[in-house]
Amino acid sequence: MRHTREVVGAWEHLPAARVAAPLTPHVSSMYGYSAVGLDPGVHRGLPSAGLTLVLSLERPLRTAPTEEAWADGVRDAQWVSLGGLHTRAAMVEQPGRWAGVQVTLRPVGVRRLLGVPAAELPVGSWDARDLLGGEVDRVVEELHAAPGWPARYAVVNRWLLRLAARAEAATSRHGSPAEVEEAWRLLTGRRDVPVAAVADAVGYSRRRLTQLLTAETGHGPKTLQRLARFDVARREVVAAASTGSSLARVAARTGYYDQSHLVRDFHEFAGLGPSAWLAAEFPNVQGAPAGVAAASSA
Repeated sequence: MRHTREVVGAWEHLPAARVAAPLTPHVSSMYGYSAVGLDPGVHRGLPSAGLTLVLSLERPLRTAPTEEAWADGVRDAQWVSLGGLHTRAAMVEQPGRWAGVQVTLRPVGVRRLLGVPAAELPVGSWDARDLLGGEVDRVVEELHAAPGWPARYAVVNRWLLRLAARAEAATSRHGSPAEVEEAWRLLTGRRDVPVAAVADAVGYSRRRLTQLLTAETGHGPKTLQRLARFDVARREVVAAASTGSSLARVAARTGYYDQSHLVRDFHEFAGLGPSAWLAAEFPNVQGAPAGVAAASSA
């Protein structure tokens, strides 16, 4: 499955970002990204098991929640982009140059960070100011004034710490139960664990676990498992395109029954089969920092 299309543009090698220790229960990763000379067009932001928060530099991020919305002319332009767990590809306008900071949030930790569960974050068009108010404008101003990438990461860490303190001060809000957090960890960390076994491990019936996870994340355990598996698989598809490995091998390595099972998930979550997705996205994902939504997911 070797992919030979010429790579357009270049991704800058940036210093690594470190998540502030108090934020690690809520934030799984932070990346800076910067690319120049990309082929302008439209990029598909793929679903994943984490919530993607993007703070854009250079220009506001122009997006639509679905391919159909994009075709209808929907364009949300925001410096800070955040949404709930989505199961369809979002559309993102790709300029020739883009840069920003991406943060991946743990769905079961969002309540203690933002004051609401992930299930209450819309997956359609909305403005982050509706939830975060003036903090959006404040972080945008501070981010643009920061003199370099370490300073930008520090700005984002301080902003997230402010949000967490604000959420904690809202005494009517409570964090998700520890059992729900453990269930999410088990479901998204292992591809072969049955949902019933996870329910037993955390002391809930399968029905009750489904209710609690849906109330917290917006999705039940099977969907969370599928999103986590797909997130791994689409990275493996990119790697296989460079090495010549087959889709059948990717499917076997990532927990799918067979290649057709993998292809069905790609059509559902990406709106394209893996080969068609690669043909459209390979110049963007090749050489991009692992996990960056601007290159591979949103």
